[in-house]
Amino acid sequence: MRKIFHLLDGFKIGGIENLAFTLSSVDKPNINNYLININDDLNDYLDNYFTKDKFKNLKIISLKKKKGIFLTLRIIKLLDREKPSNIIIYFNNITSLWVLIGAKLLNINNVAICIQNSIEKLSFRNLKSIFLMRLFNLFGVKLVPCSKAILNSYLLIDKKLRFEEVIPNCINVEHFKEEFNEAKKITKKNNLKTIIMIARLDEIKDQETLIKAYSRIKDDCNLILIGNGTKRLYLEELAINLGLNPKDIFCGSRLDIPQLLAKADIFAFSTSFKEGFGIALIEAMAAELPIIASDVPACREVLDDGKAGILIPVKDVDTWTKELYQMISSREIRDFYSRKSIKNLKNYNVQTVFNMWSNIFER
Repeated sequence: MRKIFHLLDGFKIGGIENLAFTLSSVDKPNINNYLININDDLNDYLDNYFTKDKFKNLKIISLKKKKGIFLTLRIIKLLDREKPSNIIIYFNNITSLWVLIGAKLLNINNVAICIQNSIEKLSFRNLKSIFLMRLFNLFGVKLVPCSKAILNSYLLIDKKLRFEEVIPNCINVEHFKEEFNEAKKITKKNNLKTIIMIARLDEIKDQETLIKAYSRIKDDCNLILIGNGTKRLYLEELAINLGLNPKDIFCGSRLDIPQLLAKADIFAFSTSFKEGFGIALIEAMAAELPIIASDVPACREVLDDGKAGILIPVKDVDTWTKELYQMISSREIRDFYSRKSIKNLKNYNVQTVFNMWSNIFER
């Protein structure tokens, strides 16, 4: 029986956490998946969230928060007791290194790190990231980017870094569609079309451009922004200055994503070149929504070079305004991109992606 550990540094509400929850819930013969939270001080989820049917196979081990060598000692104790065959780490920072040291001291060599964000330019912060990755290469860690956009962004700066093949993010399409379809049956649509974006409100995303575009067509549609983050106050002030009511737009972090998407007519994903891979794009495909997104490498990759959604130049408010207005005005356009969205979903189901992870460890 193979035991796989999936490590998170806290349970925050976000895409990488959803990915870890999804992959560690997979039921496979001869495989035991465990979700490890190395920081149980950080848990944004209610206990009953994990009682859903989609998490019936989920086994969670939580650890008290430790730093540095104390984290290594805690990891050694855990790994020595549980003896996992493989470890997937879903964070890429100095904390990963302390975890890795513990694994190496116990001769656990099948360790992979999921790389989720691109780097845009050579900065001190990015230099630290590249230095860490070189250390991971020396330790024999499998570096697994979730998109070609991420892979290329690193190799443009350091061609000597060694990566495994790209493994995309995923969702459990079957469970997501069950929740979405159930919600769709009881959802009453507003007379105005609803545009929705789901993402953290941080420097990687670009809700600012979407808000500016929406302010020009606010009488013809509604905008809902799901997520929280460091830029929320700034974005709320921007909305006020544009004559919008933040209470109508900002909904904070939410867990009922299928239910929220059931109320929407269009999915918007305005982001930056730092984008690695938006899991929310996959959820929008599963909800059969037409998609408009920023034309950055990660979105271009997920949306099949624009075949599965409309791509708009970064920060181009005029084009965002035009494309949004055309889509809310035309049932034909919405239906066309909805069909394209559905067709593209097959590449991102959990069973397919889990098999790719298994193959990484078997090589």
